[in-house]
Amino acid sequence: MYIFFENLTQKQTDICVLVLSSSAVPHRITKNKNSWDVWVGESHYDRAREAMALYFKENRNSLPDFSEINVEIKKDTIISGIIISIMLLIWYILVQNAGDAKEIINRFGASAVKILDGEYYRSVTALLLHKDELHLAGNMIGLFIFGTALCSVTGWGAGWLMVLISGVAGNLMNAFMYESAHVSIGASTAVFGAVGILAGYQGFKKKRTPKRLKSAWVPIACGLALLGLLGSGGPETDIMAHLFGFFCGILMGSLYALFIKKPPGNFFQCLSAAGMVVIVYWAWSAG
Repeated sequence: MYIFFENLTQKQTDICVLVLSSSAVPHRITKNKNSWDVWVGESHYDRAREAMALYFKENRNSLPDFSEINVEIKKDTIISGIIISIMLLIWYILVQNAGDAKEIINRFGASAVKILDGEYYRSVTALLLHKDELHLAGNMIGLFIFGTALCSVTGWGAGWLMVLISGVAGNLMNAFMYESAHVSIGASTAVFGAVGILAGYQGFKKKRTPKRLKSAWVPIACGLALLGLLGSGGPETDIMAHLFGFFCGILMGSLYALFIKKPPGNFFQCLSAAGMVVIVYWAWSAG
């Protein structure tokens, strides 16, 4: 079956059920914590759309607000974005004041050779290292914009954990591709991981309904365009790391859309945030 409406109120669900039942359209209702979803079979999808379109046309003045996805940027999501940005800033200051910044980069940067030798922690630590203030500022802004947009869909803990994993996976894939003395640093791989997660999530959501298979590629195409616009800023830009982070993000966003029907609760958000802290702590301890 295909999802027809999701995140409906009780009143909206009753109206939808009434319209579909009166039109003899088979359907199924699933209840979430505070909302309802309506599903219809693939062979009945077009007839369901026609029935609802007719209802909307005849009841335009009393039409409730039907929406497929109810996304709200909450205060805790904004706060989490600010915290992540501040953490990057604090880490940059600590590295600059620790002595020889180049030595720290050599020790913790994403060196392809060292990663292939088993120093996998570098794929994590490299995300917190930046060349200069401009490099840092760009990644702080990028993470805040795309990270908070993602967290408005997934929740603040799960979203940032997914961003971290996509960045780490991107660095690992980049190392396996180069197999040389190539070294990369910066959170930009995670930034494009966040872009990829959003693109994969939106694309898969669209693909879940027939007649929208072509439009399912639009978010991914937009993400690729953004990657080309922001991800190739100069000769020192590691475009392949950005690309790998983006495609790892697409995979994660698609899997999230497939298996997670609504944002996990506060316990899982806290558990995800704790997992992110553990990963970062392990990486820096291992180095």
